[in-house]
Amino acid sequence: MKRMKSTRYVVILTLFALTSCMTNRLIFQDKKFNTFDTLDVKTVIKLEKQKRSKDITPDHLIEIGEGIYPNKSKYILATPKTYEIKEKPNFKVETEYFYGVNDGLVKVILCQWDYLQKNNSNSFKKENYTKKSKTFQTKFETLTSQLTKEFGEPFSKSIEQDKIKDKTFRDDYKFKRADGLNAYLFMFGNDNSGYRQIRLAIYKN
Repeated sequence: MKRMKSTRYVVILTLFALTSCMTNRLIFQDKKFNTFDTLDVKTVIKLEKQKRSKDITPDHLIEIGEGIYPNKSKYILATPKTYEIKEKPNFKVETEYFYGVNDGLVKVILCQWDYLQKNNSNSFKKENYTKKSKTFQTKFETLTSQLTKEFGEPFSKSIEQDKIKDKTFRDDYKFKRADGLNAYLFMFGNDNSGYRQIRLAIYKN
């Protein structure tokens, strides 16, 4: 039971407030999430069922690029268990758990924030682009602040949105803690189309 309780904190705290009730809470304040090394896919499935997340695991192999997860140990990864949940009022969050074929241990958690479309509004209209971009920028800055509190200052930073106006930009931060836990946070955006998306990868090499 003790291990199960500790592992549960791994998921809840590492996923950075996937439900609205956790959005403004200080993440990583409970150090029990340090048991990342023992998180397995069976535990993930149980916890996501408890949260009533929607299982959208694909029936074909999905890979993760080395630009997001270097996979220095050359693990053979299975199709990730994938779940979807709404973070109201603004986001739909998809979480992929990439795990090893041989040991079932989760190697990387990849979260993706997309805009939650409203049925009574046309989110593609130009007048909504500013509101949407501000919403994503606030979320991106909040995640950056939370990561900085836990990991310290990022060792890598690239901000393109002030430099690229006519194409899709990519802003990103990379963090690494003394125990080897990595966090890679990045946001895509295009001011012409209003496109925005945030991703966060948590992993150990």
